[in-house]
Amino acid sequence: MFAGALLATAVVQDAGASASSADSLDLAPLLESYNARVEGALRDIDSLVVRQEMFEPQADGSELRATAILSYKSGEEMIREVLSSDLAHPAGQYRLSSLVGPVLDEDEYVVRFEGVEEVGGHECYRLAVGAIARDADHFDGTVWVSTADASPVRIVGEVADPPFPVVWIHIDKTFERHASGLWLLYRHTGEVEVSVLFVKKKGLRHIFYEDYEVGFARGRELDY
Repeated sequence: MFAGALLATAVVQDAGASASSADSLDLAPLLESYNARVEGALRDIDSLVVRQEMFEPQADGSELRATAILSYKSGEEMIREVLSSDLAHPAGQYRLSSLVGPVLDEDEYVVRFEGVEEVGGHECYRLAVGAIARDADHFDGTVWVSTADASPVRIVGEVADPPFPVVWIHIDKTFERHASGLWLLYRHTGEVEVSVLFVKKKGLRHIFYEDYEVGFARGRELDY
């Protein structure tokens, strides 16, 4: 059992009572618990397999689709096996952190508590985040964290500094609770604007992740 996360979660739950009745919250225990859960998942997941379904709407009302299997093994890069695809351009790279959620390190993000609200049927702390590290791996936006166990429920924002020739990337991610207790990425909607020779083009893609199979270190699922 991940004792550190459970201890920090207990602190967050105590803080939740006062947060629900006031517009203030001590962020330190909340972020400690949230980061402990994300970092614990990244450390303890030994293997992962998930089905990925992509949908890319077209101007004529049709859509391009792709189906793939993502496979991860601890210490190795994630592998994407394409089962079928209508997409003509690369699908990008995937890491375990993109499925588990971002670490909100105080050296990398400025975080502000904005209140408590319901998202997808879950009571959440709403956090405004601003990236200190201005690169493609960080973002500015909003993170909704479950008041029940300090896990990511939804993330909306923009990539801090997209790679050329991309000038703007909007992300909208929702997470769902896995049988192990972990919250894992279920839907990722991304909108991208690319500038090439003074011509700007936009694209939209919806990605769904289903049928997770997760194996943990020490040969057993942990109670998160």
